[in-house]
Amino acid sequence: MDDKERVLTLASAARKAGFDPDDLKVMIAEGKLDAVETEGGNLLISENSLKLIIKESQVIEQLETNQDIITEDVKKLLSQAAFFIERQESELKTYKEREGKHISLLENAELHINKALDQLDNLHKQNLILSNENRDLLKTLLKLKINKK
Repeated sequence: MDDKERVLTLASAARKAGFDPDDLKVMIAEGKLDAVETEGGNLLISENSLKLIIKESQVIEQLETNQDIITEDVKKLLSQAAFFIERQESELKTYKEREGKHISLLENAELHINKALDQLDNLHKQNLILSNENRDLLKTLLKLKINKK
């Protein structure tokens, strides 16, 4: 502390800064606050050093206030995100149920198509058999006709 620097007693410094005098003593002991002890045992605190402590406490207080605001904003965002996720999960469940129904319908359609294809295959085979029988009949008729002449 310079000789020309303005100083305050512990009590006046505590009132000016809004601190408890014991808190200021702790800061002095930690070297955060410049002070000189008089021969009578009183503490004289550097006004410039006290101003730095006041500024620091205001910054810390502002940070804590901002932290509370940020915390509230984060809580609000998390709540909105949770709601959005729940809604998405609900929609996904609905889509999965619909997908399951569509798959079931497609599987049933596939069974019907396979049955129809089997029936068409049988009809085609029967048609081939009939065509062969018709050819044989035609051949026989032609032979008969030729023999009659």
